[in-house]
Amino acid sequence: MISETVEHYFSSMNIPLFPGELRKNDALFLYGAVSGENPFVFTYVQKGTEVVHGPSCHVADEINIDACRMDNVRIVARRGGGGTVVLSDGMCITIVVGRRHGRYAQPIFDSIHHSMIAALLKAGVKGCECRGISDIAINNKKVLGSSLYLGNKPDYFYYQSSFMVASDIALISRYLRYPPKEPDYRRNRDHGDFCTALVHEGYTIGVDTVAELFCKEITDAVTVR
Repeated sequence: MISETVEHYFSSMNIPLFPGELRKNDALFLYGAVSGENPFVFTYVQKGTEVVHGPSCHVADEINIDACRMDNVRIVARRGGGGTVVLSDGMCITIVVGRRHGRYAQPIFDSIHHSMIAALLKAGVKGCECRGISDIAINNKKVLGSSLYLGNKPDYFYYQSSFMVASDIALISRYLRYPPKEPDYRRNRDHGDFCTALVHEGYTIGVDTVAELFCKEITDAVTVR
């Protein structure tokens, strides 16, 4: 348990205190909050397979635990809402930390996702659009899922997302059951019909290139001057 003295010190230094144990990408969130960058943007290429879930996930109901154990796939908790995801090779992971300035979730999602779509368009990838609350879709199929944690002391937002560039879509059906909630545009489609990767839509852009484009475009678009 954190003492009031320690909590006051962290608060006075503008360092966030996250409740509970450290979770997926918390170290990057903390670094971003103290980096002095507004926003702090970090992208990386996913290596290996893992299942990542939010705080509202009922693990036994949403995740095929036996398949994860058989394949030695980690099941990891994250901070922030959104559905359970499978991260695997061929995905670009994006982290953004910035000041909220009174904003709630939707304007933050929209600002980041519009900048991503602009970056993709510059690279010749057409047809991407914001769908649901926090997805990006191409040809009405989900290509990005995201999560957001909103802090108050200090008033930062902590965003993370996975963008499927050349990932194996079949892994989603292997490790995840049908979700308890779904966006309207899913229309009862199974994972294989609902999700896609750029490579399956005819684009050969590399995941490293996507990571570089996202980092630059988000930094330029989301910076609060």
